[in-house]
Amino acid sequence: MSLRTLKFLPVVIRIVLLAAPVQAGSIPVANHSFEIPEFNVAENPYGAMSLMPQWTEDDIDPEGLSRNTGIFLNTPADSNDHITNPDGSQLAFFGNYQGNSISQFMASKYQVGRSYKLTVGICVSHTAPPAGNNPLTLAFTYWGGFMPVDIATVQVPPTGLTSTFLDDFTLSLPTIQAGDAWAGRNIGIAIRASGAEGGFWDLDNVRLTEYPLIPEFTGDSFVNLADFAKIADEWLSCSETTTDVTGEGCVNTEDLLILAEYWLKNV
Repeated sequence: MSLRTLKFLPVVIRIVLLAAPVQAGSIPVANHSFEIPEFNVAENPYGAMSLMPQWTEDDIDPEGLSRNTGIFLNTPADSNDHITNPDGSQLAFFGNYQGNSISQFMASKYQVGRSYKLTVGICVSHTAPPAGNNPLTLAFTYWGGFMPVDIATVQVPPTGLTSTFLDDFTLSLPTIQAGDAWAGRNIGIAIRASGAEGGFWDLDNVRLTEYPLIPEFTGDSFVNLADFAKIADEWLSCSETTTDVTGEGCVNTEDLLILAEYWLKNV
């Protein structure tokens, strides 16, 4: 593949018809959008409840309730605290208090030769934003025998976030190697607070994506112009990508060089 060909990346996508699904796939996250349980406004006029089914909450009190995490109903569009881009009508509130966390383990396992990306929609509470500048932490974990063990983390500071728009933040896990302690273990994810008591984050639409190291995106087991066009379509994108074969977060030259290594090969 010549440098001249690379210069025509935007043109390639216009002349190739792509109808097959890509290999990168979404891994289901239980109650990913916090729509369970569905609110009954008549029974719950406050529009919030301290429940988060299918997530493990680390701040459960002796009565079995969470005081710092739960779900709430998005406010009407004409209100000052309406969130404009949720996935569904409900979101999670998440206390900023140190030690507060939610987590879950997937049925899916970390596969050798695959990379992973965790994406969460995040904003700050309108009525009680996080106190101070303490960040929220996103983590990939695996079960280490007695407790979850972190593999990779990223911190999300509240600086610059609004209370009406969810910004997507991502954590990328590089390609799993055969010698990694977590290879073949169930995929774990966690969201943790680290600040002072009194503030809250709002969360929604937790997504987990698995990416192939081999740049074959069309399902025909052959690396060719169709795969090249998939990369062209997402060139320099760092959001919701399906051709980020390196798993570092963006579609760039590194991904293209890997495609070049496999060019016109059966895989």
